[in-house]
Amino acid sequence: MASKTTRPSRKEVFHAVKNLRRRYVLYYLQRYGGPVELGELAEQVAAWENDATVSEVSSSQRKSVYSALHQTHLPKLESAGVLRYDTDRSVVHPTERAAQLDLQLASDPQASVPWHRLYLAIAGVSLLVLSIAWAGMYPFALLSGLECALLVVTAFGVTAVGHTYDLRRWRRRANRAAPDFILELND
Repeated sequence: MASKTTRPSRKEVFHAVKNLRRRYVLYYLQRYGGPVELGELAEQVAAWENDATVSEVSSSQRKSVYSALHQTHLPKLESAGVLRYDTDRSVVHPTERAAQLDLQLASDPQASVPWHRLYLAIAGVSLLVLSIAWAGMYPFALLSGLECALLVVTAFGVTAVGHTYDLRRWRRRANRAAPDFILELND
């Protein structure tokens, strides 16, 4: 591993974060947005690992994670330059290098339904319908301009309602579940 005075290589950082528990630590630090007390961090990691809520985590589960973080995982992440671990105060601080790690949920809501493509398709179909109606071609020539506009607005509205529902469902699921990651290092 690199010393604290030199910048760790990309390979060293990836080696440090290949462990899921260490990725949980980094994800929590990014989500929390600042220094975190080791006990709080250990509780959340134990909850994710045991598919439980923080209140459901047993003291033995919490203690096991706490010890492993303190003895192994936090020093390894500190060597990689992605956090500072103040052992005297039991506080973990993210570094600038941690901000360069782009931890994203693999179950990103964009991955479930390609909403951007759906909106683009609706825009294309709407343009086609409006062009056919404007040219006076059957069957859209039978519709008034107001009815055509209502058809277009309804299509976008129904899709937006579906998108909103899907996003809320994803957020509820993501808030209860352990993160599963796609990792990118932004250099």
